[in-house]
Amino acid sequence: MSSITGTSANFGFEALSVAMTKRATEQQGKAALQLLESTAQSVEQINASAPKASGSVGSSVDVYA
Repeated sequence: MSSITGTSANFGFEALSVAMTKRATEQQGKAALQLLESTAQSVEQINASAPKASGSVGSSVDVYA
């Protein structure tokens, strides 16, 4: 194998490695965004179904024992 062929093969493997790494990183990013979106939706649903706090609850506290 000549040095040019060896260099070309190495470049080809490096390019393939970079492309595969990029694809994996993009997939991980998409998965992370989906997780964040589903978490945000869950929090919104929980907040919407939670009872509303009343302004008078807990406002009168007896501090003298």
